[in-house]
Amino acid sequence: MPARPLVLLLCALGAASADPAWKQELTPATPGDHAPLPSCSLDLILSWKGMVNSGRIHMDVAPQDVKKPGKYVIRSNASSLGAASTLFPYQNHFWSELDPVTMMPGYFHAVEKDNKETVTTTTRHFPDRVETTEITKPNSRGAEAKQERVFRFSPTHDIFSAMMHIRSQKLENGDRINIVVHPFGTPYLLRAKVIGREKHMDRDAIRMSVGMRKIDRKTLVDRAVATYARDDAKRV
Repeated sequence: MPARPLVLLLCALGAASADPAWKQELTPATPGDHAPLPSCSLDLILSWKGMVNSGRIHMDVAPQDVKKPGKYVIRSNASSLGAASTLFPYQNHFWSELDPVTMMPGYFHAVEKDNKETVTTTTRHFPDRVETTEITKPNSRGAEAKQERVFRFSPTHDIFSAMMHIRSQKLENGDRINIVVHPFGTPYLLRAKVIGREKHMDRDAIRMSVGMRKIDRKTLVDRAVATYARDDAKRV
């Protein structure tokens, strides 16, 4: 084989097998020293595009009525409210089962419904991959659609394990946490940074910036889907 094609072939093979750049940014997946939340219920009110009380979330952490030995369960339900529900009627039910020691996910189930369809997503986390089954059913007419996906990467968080992982860290001013999350059918690189301290509703709060980049499940190439946005994040 001529030298030039051989060099090009070796370069292509090297590029194909190289780790993605974002992998070097990941922080350790081990939980921090801040203890997990005990059994409790949380209620949150949301705003959307300037509309106050446009949505609500109810979350049960380690609910006492759930008997799942060896599992740290988090469940939640949410819906849009008021004018927001007229513009965007939406409701969901989430269920997550985490390892109580590592706080890594094993099973996640979500049912989401808007004015057009109901989407049921089941995600299973394994040591080397994430498997997702998504079933979309129109609310009126139309055929049910089923899509199965595999993301071959680990460690990967679901939405609740990501919350618990970030909450467990020291969260000193300037700290950065970068993890891979697979909330539903698509993986993302999540970057969080501690901006500082402040008072929120007369309680000590931690201000953080959060941004996400979508990861191609086949090539592992990432691309921006959301710019960094400031938000108040109070550690309970």
